[in-house]
Amino acid sequence: MKDARRVLDTYKKLLSIIARRAPLMVAMTFVLAIVSGALSFASPLVNQHIVDDGLQVASGAMAFGDYIPWLALLVVTMVLPPVINELCIYGYIEPRSQMILNTDYKGEMLQKLGRAKYEHFENSQSVEIIDKATSRAMNSARHLYPMYLFNALSGAVASIGLLWQLGQAKWWLLLTTLIPFALHRWYGAKHSYNIYDELEHYWNKERRYGILAGFLKSRDYLYEGKLNGCADFLIRTYRDRLHERNKEYETYYFKHLKQHLLRAGSIMNLASLGNALLLLYLYAQGEISIGSLVALSAMVLSSLSQHLSSATGIVIWAGYHLQFTDYYDKFFALSEDSAPGKAAPAPETFDIEFRDVWFRYPGSEENPYILKGLSFRLARGEKISIVGANGEGKSTMIKLLLGLFEPERGQILLGGRPIEQYTREQRNRVFAPVFQDFMRYSISLRENIAVGDIELLRDESAILAAAEKGQAKQIADGLKDGMDTLLGRDFEGGVDLSGGQWQRIALSRAFMGDKPILLLDEPTSQLDPMAESRLYSEFHALAEGKTAIFITHRLASTMITDRILVLSDGRVSEEGNHEQLMQRGGLYRAMFDAQRKWYDHAEEEEAMA
Repeated sequence: MKDARRVLDTYKKLLSIIARRAPLMVAMTFVLAIVSGALSFASPLVNQHIVDDGLQVASGAMAFGDYIPWLALLVVTMVLPPVINELCIYGYIEPRSQMILNTDYKGEMLQKLGRAKYEHFENSQSVEIIDKATSRAMNSARHLYPMYLFNALSGAVASIGLLWQLGQAKWWLLLTTLIPFALHRWYGAKHSYNIYDELEHYWNKERRYGILAGFLKSRDYLYEGKLNGCADFLIRTYRDRLHERNKEYETYYFKHLKQHLLRAGSIMNLASLGNALLLLYLYAQGEISIGSLVALSAMVLSSLSQHLSSATGIVIWAGYHLQFTDYYDKFFALSEDSAPGKAAPAPETFDIEFRDVWFRYPGSEENPYILKGLSFRLARGEKISIVGANGEGKSTMIKLLLGLFEPERGQILLGGRPIEQYTREQRNRVFAPVFQDFMRYSISLRENIAVGDIELLRDESAILAAAEKGQAKQIADGLKDGMDTLLGRDFEGGVDLSGGQWQRIALSRAFMGDKPILLLDEPTSQLDPMAESRLYSEFHALAEGKTAIFITHRLASTMITDRILVLSDGRVSEEGNHEQLMQRGGLYRAMFDAQRKWYDHAEEEEAMA
């Protein structure tokens, strides 16, 4: 019963979503279900009169004119139900409700994704909840409304009427019908909840196969797979695993189906057969007419059981669709970015300070600390480079600064105030980040730049100024439709760009909105070392008067910054400008000397050219 109530709660959620957009349609579903149910329980009564009164008309005991109303009702009970089902429910209400779910329900989910803390997207359990809530739960929602709801309401109305007719004929037929049915449904409900628990294992496997299938369909895979010859191997691996999964499904379903048929099916079959024999006996004894035999036999053999099944289907199929309730609730229970109780005033100065910041990625206390007492200060207008080996926390530091994560210990200050006192909107107006894995949106070039500050989407001068600074204007000048060119290959007419051109667009985003602090987290990693160095020099000049943090593995760009921080073991191990650190002969000197050959070789090639 607890699980059944949870599914009823799911119906309330679904109906509230749909009723907000189409209250008349929800009301229509209830009305049509009642009408359909009434026609279903009227049908046996009409059939009884068609047979009995037809015999009287044939014998002359009844005038044909008195028989016509029953013929008309027969036509109504035969024609109207398919009209309700096919035209009204499946022809209008179902597709209309799916449109609403696809917009409003998915819209709510997208809004939730936007509010959810970033840490959930780096946690495998949360990612699984998000995946199932946005895919499998959506499929369950489509089944639950209108199909299950309509069938349940219609079945309930029909069952009440049919049971009343059965009781009027012979009261004990109620017992011989309802008791076996109750046993049958009790076992069915128990069986469905067991299936849900056991299928969770297979759904998790299916999700992994779905991820692999996504790789196989991606353009990056096709490009690399064809070059290195691994396409056949990956496809074969996918097929083998899918075949293994299907065999497990078949074994599982066969086992449960066999048990269900032997136990539940036999109960109903034996009960129906017994009731049919009893009705034949009553007819032979002259206690019921031939019309009553036809009507009552139809009830006990099929129609009553069918409508009772529909009426109780919400409970029986709850086990299969608990996933909607489970993952819907878990998804919307994911923690969100918390706004400060009272937002601090916008910062007047833009100096940054890390004070003894400790951080490790959430998920387990056994996870190692990435930052271990990181402390440094960045003055307004200063430009620094942050370098270090992989895994030293350079990108993690940027994520903390942007509020994607919160430090476990210590403080991050912006303009002298703890950074958590500022709202996300305030931070967005201060920081202009450009990441290594920047997005390549399948939208126009203009819009690709405007996403750097979407509030300026209609500000043509701001977009053109940003494109000029980031050197995306030259790209637009070489395209047929200029700034309105659709980028990417996802849509017809889209133009694909080189990695370097995309990086120019990503850098142009950083200049949208004239934000005071620029954060560059290796956005030029696809360029060769000399091209990267030149681009950083250009960017340094364009960022005049702004505060900037450059994160890079390649150290030629560090020579143009005011200060260099070397991260090692989660903290600042060396600090100074290029000349000072080279003279010190520490980790920075070793890293720079190891990379010197890149630049010497590139300079020789340029001189020869």
